[in-house]
Amino acid sequence: MARTDAPWRGRLARWALAAALGLSVLGLAGCSAGRENLGTSDAPCYIALPTAAEAVGSHGRLIGVRLESVPTVTYRRLDAALDRAGVRSGRVCLVAYGGTFSSNSVARPQGRPSGHLAVVVLRYPSGTLVATVLFHRLPTRFGHSHLG
Repeated sequence: MARTDAPWRGRLARWALAAALGLSVLGLAGCSAGRENLGTSDAPCYIALPTAAEAVGSHGRLIGVRLESVPTVTYRRLDAALDRAGVRSGRVCLVAYGGTFSSNSVARPQGRPSGHLAVVVLRYPSGTLVATVLFHRLPTRFGHSHLG
């Protein structure tokens, strides 16, 4: 006996698949609509990553990026590095790297003679290197638990 509902089921399956794909595309487009950056206030500093990577000799792994107002940088070693460089106002990008660093392996070293963390301090928006400060423990929170 021939089944008469087979063509109908095939059309229904194709229609359901097309609808699911269409909704998926709309959902993905909605996730990225209206965003020109990573959804963080630190996004302007990502343009400074090549300079920061060069300052640490392209070693280590990127931990995070922060855009800070100079008066809000209150951690002693970072504040001292800014003061030595004559940076007292404006904003700076702080780019943190994890790895093994020494004052001989980074550009414009400040802080400890060695450490497992390096924070590269760059002027914003010029991206000019101010200092690379070495730490054993990060002085502030870097990175994001989620993007967006």
